[in-house]
Amino acid sequence: MTESTSRLRTLQRSAGPWSAIVVLLLALVAGNLLYAQLDRAREPIVGVPGDLLYVASFDGYLDEWDLYDGQQSASIEDGQLRLALSSAQTASWSVANHHFVEFDISVAASAVAGPIDNAFGIVFAMQSPSEEACDLPAVIFCGIGQWSALLSAGLRQVLDPAAGPHYYAFLISSDGYYSLERSVDGAREVLSTWIPSPSIHQGLGARNRIRVIAQGSELKFFVNGVHVMLCIPNAPGASSTYTNGECIGGRMVEGFQAPHPAHGQLGLIAQATQTGGGGVVVDFDNITVFSPSAAGGGDSRL
Repeated sequence: MTESTSRLRTLQRSAGPWSAIVVLLLALVAGNLLYAQLDRAREPIVGVPGDLLYVASFDGYLDEWDLYDGQQSASIEDGQLRLALSSAQTASWSVANHHFVEFDISVAASAVAGPIDNAFGIVFAMQSPSEEACDLPAVIFCGIGQWSALLSAGLRQVLDPAAGPHYYAFLISSDGYYSLERSVDGAREVLSTWIPSPSIHQGLGARNRIRVIAQGSELKFFVNGVHVMLCIPNAPGASSTYTNGECIGGRMVEGFQAPHPAHGQLGLIAQATQTGGGGVVVDFDNITVFSPSAAGGGDSRL
């Protein structure tokens, strides 16, 4: 071995740690750039009262919505967003890649196949666990967490995931009931039990207009232009039932007071219940999102 060769190999060995540091720094920079881009995408769309913030008829801009195949699927069929579920006790949803903090959202929905013992409606304030953690200052770990959340998007259609997204869901059924639920850390909680309503058009193929208004922490709910009341349990974590026009174990209220403003993504959800079973297929169309007005009353845009 010559002296020059030995010296060269010594220089190569000494450069090893510095190369690792350079690679790490580049990874940090790339991660922060990724996080910054994701963070910008999370900035909520806002406007003055009455402004039209977003509209979707599913005739275009399909890259803004989650679409996937499988036993639970989200697809575009004949200019409508279709959610389908093959088995009981599963859910499928699709959300737009925009965030909202105050909104007045409505959508036309029709269950077109499966049992009338189903559930479908609007999902809102959806956030992944990593998004909530990343309300802290931007760091590389948040960027990695967001990237991982995007890679795991295919798991969204499974009910009760171990570390699932956080969301609220306002649901109706084809046999004439409505309910409000919340999911936190993969655990689903019924906030307002199933209540029958004559304002719901029943049966497969029946078209219903579902609407949710979020103003600050106050949430209100409408079906076909009718403001519906909720049956809220008397104590947090408790349950209530609705029988013969009476809220048992709770109280009837005009809206739900969330612990925080309903910030996050908006979307659509369908569920196959344990009693109804699978085969649920629901079509959604003509979504509008307005900045809520001061009155927050009936929907004149039906």
